[in-house]
Amino acid sequence: MKIKLERKQKIIVGGIFLFILFDLILIFGKFAANIYSRSAVFFEGNSVSSEKMRALNKNASSGKISKPGFAYYKFTSDGQKNFSDYYKKNGSVGVSVRIGVKNVKGAKFQAATATEKLFYFGFLTKNDFTEKGKFKPSEKRIFSGCDLRNFINNAKGFSYFDNGFAVEKNLDEDSIPCGFVIYSDYPVRIVDFLVEKAKVGFDCTKEIPFYGVSSNGGSFSRNSDSFDFSGCTQVFPVENTRYSVMPKIELGFVPAQNGNSAENSNSVKINAGGDIFTVRVFPGKNENEIQTSTLLAPFSYYEITENSSGVSKLLMTTNESNLIPAESDKVLVPLKTDLGLVLSSKNSTWRTKDYEVYEWNIFPGILFFDTLNYSVQDQFFRRLAYFVEKAGFRGKLLTDSELGDMHGYNAHDYSAESLASFFTACEKQNFKISQKENILKEILIKNGVIVPDSGSYRAGKGAVISISRESPAYLRRSLTAHEAWHGIFFTDENFRNAVAAVYYTVDSNTMSFMKGYWASQKGLGYDQNDEYLMQNEFMAYLMQQPLNSVSEYFIHVANRGSVMSYQKELCDWVKNTQGQTFEDACRVLDSYALDNWGLASGRVSLITRN
Repeated sequence: MKIKLERKQKIIVGGIFLFILFDLILIFGKFAANIYSRSAVFFEGNSVSSEKMRALNKNASSGKISKPGFAYYKFTSDGQKNFSDYYKKNGSVGVSVRIGVKNVKGAKFQAATATEKLFYFGFLTKNDFTEKGKFKPSEKRIFSGCDLRNFINNAKGFSYFDNGFAVEKNLDEDSIPCGFVIYSDYPVRIVDFLVEKAKVGFDCTKEIPFYGVSSNGGSFSRNSDSFDFSGCTQVFPVENTRYSVMPKIELGFVPAQNGNSAENSNSVKINAGGDIFTVRVFPGKNENEIQTSTLLAPFSYYEITENSSGVSKLLMTTNESNLIPAESDKVLVPLKTDLGLVLSSKNSTWRTKDYEVYEWNIFPGILFFDTLNYSVQDQFFRRLAYFVEKAGFRGKLLTDSELGDMHGYNAHDYSAESLASFFTACEKQNFKISQKENILKEILIKNGVIVPDSGSYRAGKGAVISISRESPAYLRRSLTAHEAWHGIFFTDENFRNAVAAVYYTVDSNTMSFMKGYWASQKGLGYDQNDEYLMQNEFMAYLMQQPLNSVSEYFIHVANRGSVMSYQKELCDWVKNTQGQTFEDACRVLDSYALDNWGLASGRVSLITRN
């Protein structure tokens, strides 16, 4: 039997239906809103702007913790895939959360900071869920944490910090994090999450400071004079291999307050597990970096033992993937670093067995080759040495048989122009070069020191310098200084002008003695008709040792039998004047280097091992 409704009844029934429907929409909307958190997750370098996170409780949904408690987040299926893909691609990965801490004023500030206010950040894994997917948080968990009293200010609004937590490397699929957990004793805002390459340490150089811990957990504070990197063996590669590269240390310093001059520079001393080094902070250069492969104990406890208040960043972070060797016996991209720690570093950490190549971070484009022995160095540079510098051979490409057992140098330096000229001559003459010379060419092209140009090469930017492990330690120091000053001479016109000014005004006996010394040493063979070369070598022989050793060095040279037999009167003159003219000439260049780069005669680094 059909029931007929009157028009009025139809309106009432329709109204009730719409009311129920609207109510269901509100209920569903409220339920749906609670599924996702206001805090999103971002992926470094990902084209996707952000991913939603599932909220597993009310605090996660609202993105804030108002009273002591937890906030639980889980990746969506898409977010989990993106995270897993990012982890597998990058290996060393971390997640940071941006936290806003509520500030209070006056008596409330005193009360808020009277007792400890704990904050924790950790990961959820599949162990936190039943087989059916029901959330059942585990009681065992590793956290990154701090006392929030360090971040509460006596003010209005919120203060912010980023807390990074590194993910352990080489995890299987089931052990990769699938969400996050945050606990706070004190009111905080949970802004968002960032998945990025792993960073451990602190970075206060930006508006919002960063504090990151390793995958084994740990605590951090707002101001620190130390940091424990021992757990980083669980995060980063611990050796350079065919398939991995060790991390780097980024250092940041508080800018000098009294202007940009050498007099206002200071220094920081760091003890890295007993490996103690000093970092000079030159005004205008407020950052430096260290390759962990050059340290004796990179994964250890670091303590800033002098001027800790001047350090604004101490961060161990993932190195660039292009530093991984292209082949087992070939690396093309240099490790960027200060030269100070290279000399006494271990060649067991090199990326190839025969050589390592660095880029001087003070002077981009200057490549520093450290070779296993003189034989390897000759394979790279001996033919080049004769082509570029040796009197009687310049501009000639000598075959291996023509080179025979002739000696090149124990250390080398070449400008971009000389390198381009050499490889152009090889190309034009269809000259067969060695495997190492081919590698050298690839490195130069890769780093823009020479540029291919229609069957030839033109000079790009930079230079090449080289020393060998076969040289004893004392000689490696002076050779590095000697060659490094050449590198600056090649690449800095103002420095060349400063050198020329000293060269043309120096005492005539001083210059005559220097040229006579070079001529008396058959292994040198400098072409003394090349004024550019003479200025370059004059400067480097002065500045290869500390200023207070310059006079002593040239007196020692004047006492050599080979030099005395060649120019006895000038040798006597040097000894009678106590080598003072050489020191006077060096003092001018030493002052220039100190004012412009914080370097000094005999010291071509801002980092020195104690």
